[in-house]
Amino acid sequence: MSRFVYSVEMLAFLEVGFKLWRLPRLTEEFNKWFGTEKTQNQIKACLNNHKITSGRDPGLQPGERELKYSDEQITWLKRSFKKMSVKELTPLFNSKFDLSESVNQVKAFLKNHGITSGRTGHFKKGQESWNKGMKGLQIGGEETRFKKGSTPPNRKPIGSERICKKDGYIYIKVAERNPHTGHPTRYRLKQRYLWEQHHGPIPKGMTVAFRDNDKTNCDIENLMLISRAQLAMINRFGLANSPAEMKDTTILFADLTMKLKAA
Repeated sequence: MSRFVYSVEMLAFLEVGFKLWRLPRLTEEFNKWFGTEKTQNQIKACLNNHKITSGRDPGLQPGERELKYSDEQITWLKRSFKKMSVKELTPLFNSKFDLSESVNQVKAFLKNHGITSGRTGHFKKGQESWNKGMKGLQIGGEETRFKKGSTPPNRKPIGSERICKKDGYIYIKVAERNPHTGHPTRYRLKQRYLWEQHHGPIPKGMTVAFRDNDKTNCDIENLMLISRAQLAMINRFGLANSPAEMKDTTILFADLTMKLKAA
């Protein structure tokens, strides 16, 4: 029986893929892409023969770390989540237990362990709204009404920011004409706005992503330009949340798999 020879493309796939996946997943993906039926032992032998390493600590999945909350910490999270949002409880959680968890890490833990707040945002059956029966009521009288041409005191100045409750991104108010309303100011995604301030217009088909996966960390060093095609491939393989130090590798992997698919 002739010895199987791994092509340059196969070795490149293994070198990049092993930095992202452990052996079982790597073997599965390798067979899927190259139409082979390699066993884990065969892939392992190839890795050893070509001195291909993962760079990970033994026993850890790509991007994971030792994260084991104590029973006391879990109980505190369950109790606190019923009273406040993840964004509110995270700094309190870190302060109480001397940790440095991000909002996304705490949110992921709650979701993965089925811990819910119990809040729905809806009125309970039989509960009356505060303004029931007050239709047409003018609170404060004539002197409190806005005059034509006056500026509301709650109008946000240029540079004001808000976090969208739906997608978690930061939006910043900028002095740019709104193409939809014609208004001289508009809100834009902060990461895209800052990227353009430092690097110029974002090319068509490209988007700005976060190296550490934190949508609220818009430090220019944390931002990266990536094509939507690369992002789609990364999402397809479930690598969107890979850690910051692995981001360049995941992009390289996306490029490689797209090249192999097109071949």
